[in-house]
Amino acid sequence: MLVYLHTRIEPLRLSLFLAMGLLGACGDDGATSAGTDNGTSTGTTQSTTDGTGTPTGTTDTTGAPTTGMTGTSETGTDTTSSPTTSTTTTTTGETTAVSATTLDTTTLDTTATSDTTTTTSTTGDTDTDTGDPECTVLMQGMTDPPVPSGWVKCGDKLPHRVEAEVCLVPAPPSTCQLDGQPCKTNDDCTDLPFGSCQQFNVGFEGCGCSYGCESDADCDPGFVCRCGGDILGATSQCVPSECTSDADCGDQLCQFSQSMGYDCAAEVVNGACTTPNDLCDTDPPCGDTPCAYNTDADVWECSLVACGRPFMVEDHAVTAPAAARDDWRAVASVPLAPAELRAALAAHWTQIALAEHASVASFARHVLQLLAVGAPPEFVLDTQRALADEVEHARLCFALASSYGGAGVGPGPLAQAHEPGATDLEAVVAAVIREACVGETLSALEAREAAERAEDPGLRRILARIADDEQRHAELGWRFVRWAREQLGDDARARTDAVFAAAVADAAEAAGHMSREPGTPELRAHGVVDAPLRASVWLRGLEGLVNPAAAALRAAA
Repeated sequence: MLVYLHTRIEPLRLSLFLAMGLLGACGDDGATSAGTDNGTSTGTTQSTTDGTGTPTGTTDTTGAPTTGMTGTSETGTDTTSSPTTSTTTTTTGETTAVSATTLDTTTLDTTATSDTTTTTSTTGDTDTDTGDPECTVLMQGMTDPPVPSGWVKCGDKLPHRVEAEVCLVPAPPSTCQLDGQPCKTNDDCTDLPFGSCQQFNVGFEGCGCSYGCESDADCDPGFVCRCGGDILGATSQCVPSECTSDADCGDQLCQFSQSMGYDCAAEVVNGACTTPNDLCDTDPPCGDTPCAYNTDADVWECSLVACGRPFMVEDHAVTAPAAARDDWRAVASVPLAPAELRAALAAHWTQIALAEHASVASFARHVLQLLAVGAPPEFVLDTQRALADEVEHARLCFALASSYGGAGVGPGPLAQAHEPGATDLEAVVAAVIREACVGETLSALEAREAAERAEDPGLRRILARIADDEQRHAELGWRFVRWAREQLGDDARARTDAVFAAAVADAAEAAGHMSREPGTPELRAHGVVDAPLRASVWLRGLEGLVNPAAAALRAAA
């Protein structure tokens, strides 16, 4: 069972790419410039119709974002524009000017024979402002005759939602053509409504259950139901949005990004009302990254998007046993919880605290490894800071476990703490790839998702602090790997590429197993990421963070 995520990937990818000094990862064709195969062509064919709704055969291919990072054109002209007017064909064949801001849904003509999208032409009598972009009604996929999705796209501007529509194909047919996968047909995907077995590519091919939606009522608060279709996305999906339609935005639009970021997959995601202060309303000025809504600044702008490190001994994560003690408890405000949930919460936070405690040993060992391979001093200093962070994380989590359990709990002896680990550069790089670039990147995203779902403000602050620290620790690992690869020869770099591939495959396989485990959704509001939710976090993290970053590293050296 896969679960919808509340966390936005874009800011995390931005931070990761900035930390590595790598911002460009998408080529002009929508695939990553580093040569990964997880990018898909974003070109779409649109059938232009005449006044009767008959296709004229005109095509318009929309490419993925290409170059630049600002809200201005190459000539320096501000590309931000206010909502404009466009033409919409009526059933009589005449065209009239319609504001893109207040597009009346009665004009969403469904009589055209195009399979997915319908773009009006100016055949017949017109009353339009010269230069206004034509508005395209985005149609649902796999419907005959075509049915509007509720989204409209005017020229190269971002799509906006004019009204909510019911998705006629909430669960498309299975696309899985592989054997030995968690699912093969839609009959294997029954944990949630509208399940379909879809083939995916996150550095390797696999199949997994995707759960769609029929209407907004099927989605959590803060999400809307986006139907599958050309430009929209391959399948129906609940996507984050701060508005449900243009009607929520006054004289503005309920606008959506066209991709999640550096991975450049073409899909309509992450909606919010436009504002008079927006710096973009289309992707091309933003280059490799999408025009996206910045929730902190309350403005649309170029996004620039681009729990703890395990202590490994003989390829196994090791933690200390739990022990009855009070000295590892931080001072923290712990929210109340129903009596029937406290034991489960105490067990969960004890496990997390022991993992954070083991991370202290992992970073302590890594300091010695950095010295052994002659790493620059900034890596040593940042690793020492990360070690101190993990001490505090462990204390916070032990505080949660102790409060929920009604008795003090802390770590016992970590008997394996003396294990030295790898000391030659290539072996250290391999360990950091597995533990930090993959493991800690996913753990940081997991902590972020826990914070997003926590209902108590105090708990949310604790988890957000941990998530921020873990993101910085993951970035430290990526930075080290980039430096180390520059010291290695071609053959050794090729072997590190193989380590990346194996680590990603192992994580994806583990996510597949977790997706089939029973969940505890009643604990998610208390900051718990259960197995099905963790599976979704890991798969999204592999697709949106790990693979794009690894591809950028390969391209850089």
